[in-house]
Amino acid sequence: MREREDARDASGDRGDAPPKAPGDRFARARKKLLLGAALVLGLAAGGVALLDALFPFPMDRLAPPGALIVSDRNGVELRWFMAPDGTWRLPVTDEEIPELLRLAVIAAEDRRFRLHPGVDPLAVVRAAWQNLASGRVVSGGSTLTMQLARMAEPRPRTFAAKCVEAFRAVQITLRLSKDEQLALWLSRAPMGGNLEGVGAAARLLFGKRPAELSAGEIALLAVLPRAPTRLNPARNPEAARAARDATLRMLAEQGVLTPETAREAMRKPLPARAYPPPFLAPHAAEAALREARALGPAALAQGRIQTTLEAGMQRRVQAALVARASWLRAQSLENAAAVVMDARSGEILAYAGSIDYLDLARHGPIDAVRILRSPGSALKPFLYALAMDDGLIAPESRLLDVPTDYAGYVARNFDGRHAGPVTAREALARSLNVPAVRLLADVGVSRFLDLLRAGGLSTLDKPPGHYGLPLALGACEVRLLDLTALYASLEQGGEWRAPRLVQGGEQASATRLFSPEAAWLTHEILATVARPDLPEAWRLTRDAPAMSYKTGTSFGHRDAWAVGLSGGLAVGVWAGNLDGSPIRDLSGASVAAPILFDVLRAVAPAGGRPAPPEGLRLARAMVCEESRQLPTELCERSVEITVISGRTRLVPDTMRRRVFVDARSGLAVSGECLAGREVKAVAYTAWPPELLAFWRSRGIAPESPAPAPDPACGGAALGHAPRIVSPSPATPYLIRPSTPLEHQRIALTAQAESGVARLSWFMDGDLAAFGPPHAPLFVDLRPGRHRIAVVDDHGRMDAVTFEVR
Repeated sequence: MREREDARDASGDRGDAPPKAPGDRFARARKKLLLGAALVLGLAAGGVALLDALFPFPMDRLAPPGALIVSDRNGVELRWFMAPDGTWRLPVTDEEIPELLRLAVIAAEDRRFRLHPGVDPLAVVRAAWQNLASGRVVSGGSTLTMQLARMAEPRPRTFAAKCVEAFRAVQITLRLSKDEQLALWLSRAPMGGNLEGVGAAARLLFGKRPAELSAGEIALLAVLPRAPTRLNPARNPEAARAARDATLRMLAEQGVLTPETAREAMRKPLPARAYPPPFLAPHAAEAALREARALGPAALAQGRIQTTLEAGMQRRVQAALVARASWLRAQSLENAAAVVMDARSGEILAYAGSIDYLDLARHGPIDAVRILRSPGSALKPFLYALAMDDGLIAPESRLLDVPTDYAGYVARNFDGRHAGPVTAREALARSLNVPAVRLLADVGVSRFLDLLRAGGLSTLDKPPGHYGLPLALGACEVRLLDLTALYASLEQGGEWRAPRLVQGGEQASATRLFSPEAAWLTHEILATVARPDLPEAWRLTRDAPAMSYKTGTSFGHRDAWAVGLSGGLAVGVWAGNLDGSPIRDLSGASVAAPILFDVLRAVAPAGGRPAPPEGLRLARAMVCEESRQLPTELCERSVEITVISGRTRLVPDTMRRRVFVDARSGLAVSGECLAGREVKAVAYTAWPPELLAFWRSRGIAPESPAPAPDPACGGAALGHAPRIVSPSPATPYLIRPSTPLEHQRIALTAQAESGVARLSWFMDGDLAAFGPPHAPLFVDLRPGRHRIAVVDDHGRMDAVTFEVR
């Protein structure tokens, strides 16, 4: 009895608390479940975090380098260069993706894309069920993010690989927004062959940018990555059409498109052929790529290089070259090139390296704008400008075009003739070789070479002795681009700017090469239309804009050049054979000049020469007609010439002289012979001895010659002292170790007046040689600087200093 009471007490104690309701039990279970879930999720999150730390995702692989786009100054695409892995891949930004394309891709590939964390559990279950039911893999359950992970790290299609992709997808989701993921997927989705992403696919399949795509085109691109080969619209149009239309119907069912829009899109034809990538200015694009690479990785980071070119002008220049192709080839010339620059800024506006880049038989891929070739006479204008700045000449100064021998080097004019005395203006306009070589001997090879290098001709990298006096005639190698930029300095008052092809960066400062006055006077001389070197210039330039221009022909007749200035543009043209084979009778005037005029008509139809700049320090001066020096009382005829104030050196005339002659015989007398004779003073012109020799060889009687000396008086020392022409003080002489010294001798040559029977040569004070003026005399080479003097039999002397290295 007691035991039952105790039991009741115990039971009563337990029963004092009310019985628990079922809801409380459920709440407790729910709490435990939530705690367990939180624990599982926490462990999962921790595991993911640990794995993420141990195996970080290679984010750089999500966006590998794409194809490089080269565009003109206005964004017009000129040429694409494939990505380093050989694919056409044009990355697209979030702003470039039309909303319909986003919706179509998500609808076709991953409907719950914006909801899941990179892995869609429902898609995984569905894929597993479908694979089990069919007994083979028919669905992968991959999300767009998992596909993006697979693009970054391709693996064999195995279960293990799928697990890795799922983990990588979660990592991507932790780092990128959904829109960023979608943009990356659209940039890398396989579109067939080496085509990747909607950026390249839209351009090459439809010829459009992604933002310009129609609904039907978007539907095809959305489904194409599923099976790029099977759904290729050009190879399998029926399969491609069925896939496109199915996507359109799905978008209509989802309310993304109206049924009418979907039906209209289904009626549109599929693309039957691929659009080629842009291929305008291919040589310039390659040059821009090299230039951008030299600037460093930052210049290529955006996948686009913007050049200074203008696409419309580029097309016109290329068309002008193509139009001349058959004309050139009728003359056995295979190719031509042209470059157009803004003379003010140095920006390159058009750049055609050959007539046809794809013409392999005629070496089309070679860029003739940058190859090294001899420019011929195209360098002469800068020699004349330099000589004007040095005060040696003015445009109307007298120069001599007569046979001249410099240490065995004899310059010859293009036509083999000589004109005698000519003005500097005429010598440059006619491109006479002999006056240019004589002028370079006065200016100095080193000084002229320094000017050319300062003007961008960096390819002239040899010492002055390597070039010598032939430098005046183009005995060197330059690039068409550099030569054109040098000519642009004439348009800019003597200031040179480096040519510029790639936009961005700081523009290089200008370098002054010569004075604005010398630049303008040279510019003006080159504007002469009627030129003996181009007899048909009046016809060829009849409807061309007013211009200044110069032509050149290389040594060996391999290259024809023409460079012109008009309307603020500098235009350079080269024509020849890219294999370097010579062409008989090739000349820049007859081959390159007509192409230059064609190009100028195309790019500057309303061009013209600039007005003289304000503030030019030019003056007019009266000079004696024969010498072009300041008149004296003996000067009978004077002319007015243009000079540069403070630069042009004018001295009193010395060519007009006075001498006493016997009144009866007319012979010149002097000294004691004057006694007991009836004499009178007469004036004569002391013409340069080489000019007198030239006239005598052609039977030309000089005007106002020097009277002959009276033999009874022992002869009067009239006229000029002999003039040394070899050795030349302007040309260093080089000792070649491979050649015996006895075969390395310097010719001793001097121009002497008629009547001189003997010349005596002294080197460093010692008699070195003697003989008649035209006798072949030589002196051995000895290193160092030497003073050489020549004395004629009248005691008149000339001396120069030369150097042997």
